Amino acid sequence: MKLSRSQKIMRLFTSEERFKMMKEESMIWGFTCLNCTERTSFWEMGGIRYKASGTPKMRFSCPKCKHKAIQLIDKLEL
Repeated sequence: MKLSRSQKIMRLFTSEERFKMMKEESMIWGFTCLNCTERTSFWEMGGIRYKASGTPKMRFSCPKCKHKAIQLIDKLEL
């Protein structure tokens, strides 16, 4: 998968080890589509969520069903 612009910028200004940690944590954060229940990580959407807390709401389009809605960003339960 290609990196988004923000991910490329972070890769430029951080060490390889720190960037790997950012990617791993961003893969844990994401949303579950209200329409098709597909789970999408924040990293797959082109974002970075590192050392974050809280559960913000953002408008996204599901990559699977293309349904646009305000989604709750939360941590994936492991």
